Amino acid sequence: MFRQRSMFFYVLIAYTLIAWGDKDPWESIELGRAYVDFDTVEDFVVLPNVGHCPQDEAPHLVNPLVESFVSHHSKSPANASTTI
Repeated sequence: MFRQRSMFFYVLIAYTLIAWGDKDPWESIELGRAYVDFDTVEDFVVLPNVGHCPQDEAPHLVNPLVESFVSHHSKSPANASTTI
């Protein structure tokens, strides 16, 4: 999860899921696809007939993607710890 950049600094690695509406009127799908080149982008999903705010326009498509992504990256309850 952390990559050491130098003797004193670490970089937090945050894996990313990108869900992009193919009908976005402001940001082209080509721009979105360019994010796939980043090391931390794990998945790029094109949402058909969805615009700029997929979480608002198509929660029935976005929510299962997010749930699956979080589930994949969550620790099992037996291994999880909580600090308050």
